[in-house]
Amino acid sequence: MDPEKQLISQIRSLKEIKPDTDWAVFTKARIMGHEAIGQERSIMSLLGDMILQYRIALAGLLVFLMAGGTVAVAQNSLPGEPLYGLKRVTEKGMALVTGQDKVASANLELAAKRLEEINTISQKNLVKNLPAAFEEYKSAKAEAKSKVAAAIQQNPENAGQIVKDAATAMKDMNDKEKQVYGVLGLEQNASTTETGAEAASDQAIVASLIDYLKDDAGLSEEQAKELEQVRSLYDAGNYGQALDKYLSSSLNK
Repeated sequence: MDPEKQLISQIRSLKEIKPDTDWAVFTKARIMGHEAIGQERSIMSLLGDMILQYRIALAGLLVFLMAGGTVAVAQNSLPGEPLYGLKRVTEKGMALVTGQDKVASANLELAAKRLEEINTISQKNLVKNLPAAFEEYKSAKAEAKSKVAAAIQQNPENAGQIVKDAATAMKDMNDKEKQVYGVLGLEQNASTTETGAEAASDQAIVASLIDYLKDDAGLSEEQAKELEQVRSLYDAGNYGQALDKYLSSSLNK
C-alpha cells in the first residue's frame, strides 16, 4: 500500500478511539465541579487524555504536511539531508497510530529502514552521510529493542511468545547488519557498541527467552547446548552477545 494512503487510513482509525470512564468523569468534573461528580481524576485518566490529544495533534500535523506533498518528497531523503528530520517524524507518527500491540514490530521495521539507508548511502558513495546514518541506525535499533522489552513488562504472561514473534525481525536485521558492515569493512561487535539502555533491553529479552525455553521438552540435544551457551553469556553479563547467540542458533526456528 502507498505510504501516504496507509497513513491516512491509520489516521482515520483515530476516530474509533473512545475515552475511558475515568477520562469522561474528569471532563465532566471540570465543567460541573468535583463536588457534583464525587470522583477525583486518576493519574491514568490524565495520561490517557494527554496521549489521545498528542495522537490527534500529530495526526493533524501529518495531514497538513501531506496536503503540500512535503512528506512524499521527504520519504526519499537520507541521514544528513535537510528533509530527513521530517521523514523521521512522519514514520514515528505512523508507528504511534499503528496500535499498542504492534508498536514493537513497527519500531523493528523502522530500525531495518535505518540500516537500509546505510546500504543506500554506501552504494551512492555518500561518505559524508555515513556518520549520521550510523547514529540513526544505532538509536533506532536500541529503541526497537526497548519497545520489545516494554511489551514484555506490560504482558509478562506472554513474554516468551512476544520475544519469539519479534525474533524473526531481529534476526533479519542482524543478518543484514553483518552484511552491510562487511561491505564497509567494519567489525560488528555487540559487546562494545551497546549503550546502557540497550544492554538493559537485551537483558530483559534474553531473560524471557531463557525462562520460555528452559522447560521445553522438545529441544534437541544441539538446542539444549545452545541454550546453555546463551545462559552462560547471560550469566556473565554479556547480554548483547547472548541475544545474538540465540538469534543465530537453531533455537530461533
